[in-house]
Amino acid sequence: MSERLISDLGGKPAGDIPRDERRQLFWEKQLIAVVNLLSAKLDITLDEFRRAVEEMAPEDYAKSYLYGRRLDGWLRLLIERGTIDAEEHRARTQQILASGSRDHVF
Repeated sequence: MSERLISDLGGKPAGDIPRDERRQLFWEKQLIAVVNLLSAKLDITLDEFRRAVEEMAPEDYAKSYLYGRRLDGWLRLLIERGTIDAEEHRARTQQILASGSRDHVF
């Protein structure tokens, strides 16, 4: 039998289902728009995306939530395909974090 993926919770105790309603954040809406555009432009399939999300480290997957997982999966795919350079992304992220602000200039 094959190993279960991190997202395969069938038959496992998962705790209570959160029922809190919350508004979708602006960046989450932007992510959906960018994902729709990139899926078509780069011919990325749902299966490819799902694989990228399910390859997250189990501890990262457990600490994250839907949009964080989506963002991580898409970033992984864009790096795999060479659309984004991993080192350039790391450096730019550190620069933004070091500035103490998310309001940055490109």
